[in-house]
Amino acid sequence: MTVGYFERRCVSDSLGRTHQFHRGVWAHVSGTLRPSELAEQFGLDENIVRDAADVRELPRMEYSGGIEYVFVRLPLVRDDMVKTAPLLAAVSKTQFVTINPANNFSPQAAEPFLTTTTDKPGALLAATIACVVAAYEQQIHDLASNIAAARHRLSRHEVKNADFIEFVAIEDSLNEFHSSLEGLASVLGQLALNRRSLFTVRDLEALGDLVLHVKQLLVMVAANSQTITSIQNAYSTIANNVLNQRMKVLTAITILLAIPNVFYGMYGMNITLPFQGEAWAYPVITGFTVLLIGIVYIFAKRLRLF
Repeated sequence: MTVGYFERRCVSDSLGRTHQFHRGVWAHVSGTLRPSELAEQFGLDENIVRDAADVRELPRMEYSGGIEYVFVRLPLVRDDMVKTAPLLAAVSKTQFVTINPANNFSPQAAEPFLTTTTDKPGALLAATIACVVAAYEQQIHDLASNIAAARHRLSRHEVKNADFIEFVAIEDSLNEFHSSLEGLASVLGQLALNRRSLFTVRDLEALGDLVLHVKQLLVMVAANSQTITSIQNAYSTIANNVLNQRMKVLTAITILLAIPNVFYGMYGMNITLPFQGEAWAYPVITGFTVLLIGIVYIFAKRLRLF
């Protein structure tokens, strides 16, 4: 377990590390949690802190002991797979603590979204959520690029089975994003009510913008999922059409090759047949079969049999 402290005393300063915890400091915990120690050190609810270690914890809010606990899920890239991991923010009027067991979040990543000093916990929470939303947007754009590349390969008939395996992984990520973003939208709606008076007017405006942003991301997720479905349907249709064309060609070849076999089979029988003793019989029969094959082919093409 790693505990870090971050502080910004002036708006013009950058968010820097500090070695002591005091009022106005952003405390961030990452790695394997020790809930009892954290509960004692920061005055948190031990049971709620323990929930942060649950990889399946969904976005939600809980209030206990004068502290608002906000669970969100943050995109996590691991082994070329995009999943999500829980992030807990504990906010009161005097302190702000983030807990991230998956170690996929840093307060410094939220610095571009922080417009005030670290002694305003409500603003820190808004900046944290803004960072989370931005991470979702980046991952959704990356997944959309992968989908577009596969669609381009499909148009050039270069698509491979590996692309469809990748589609399964992308769909899984999009589904997870959708459920996490829906939960985040619900959390933002509850925060915007400002029941604990944690936010200033500026913070509430930022939360309102985040609600709209999350709704846009949900639309993007749905659009990308629909694109994948369309690509899969298109490839299935193309594959069936190609198979039908090849079956027609093979059927045509089989029929055309069967015509000369009729004559060659007849003259292979041990019975007396016309012209079998004539020297010109072979070239005449061969020429006749070739002519007959051509006539059958032209006739079938006109009737669009193949």
